[in-house]
Amino acid sequence: MRKQQGATFLTWVAGLGVVIFAFITVVKIAPVYLEFQTVRSIVDRVVQEASAKASTQEIRRKVDDFIIVNSLNTLSVNDFNVVQVEGKNNVRALEIHYEVRKHWVANIDFLMTFQYSKELGAASDT
Repeated sequence: MRKQQGATFLTWVAGLGVVIFAFITVVKIAPVYLEFQTVRSIVDRVVQEASAKASTQEIRRKVDDFIIVNSLNTLSVNDFNVVQVEGKNNVRALEIHYEVRKHWVANIDFLMTFQYSKELGAASDT
C-alpha cells in the first residue's frame, strides 16, 4: 500500500496566507522606495546643473522645479538643505533627510527614514 503524499489543506492555507502577507508588504513599501529613487535623481540633477557658487535661493528654486515636474506631493523644498561639508573649506552639499510612515496592517505602521547628500560642484570639479 502506498502512503499519500502532498500538502494538507491547512498547509496550503498557511502558505497562501504567507504569500498574501508578503505581497501586501511589497505593494505598500515599493512605491516609497521608488519615490526615494526619484528624490536621489533630483539631488543628482540639481548638483549637476548648479555651480559650486550658486546661491541657496537658486538651488531651492531648481529643487522646487524638479519637485513640481515629478509630482512629489509628499515633499517640499524645505526638506532639502544646503549645508557646509565638515572638514572641507568652502564646500557645500545638498542634502535631504525625511521620514515616511506607511500604514501596513491593523495598527502596525512602517517608519522608513531616508537620507542622501551630494557635494555641490562635484561634477564640474572632475
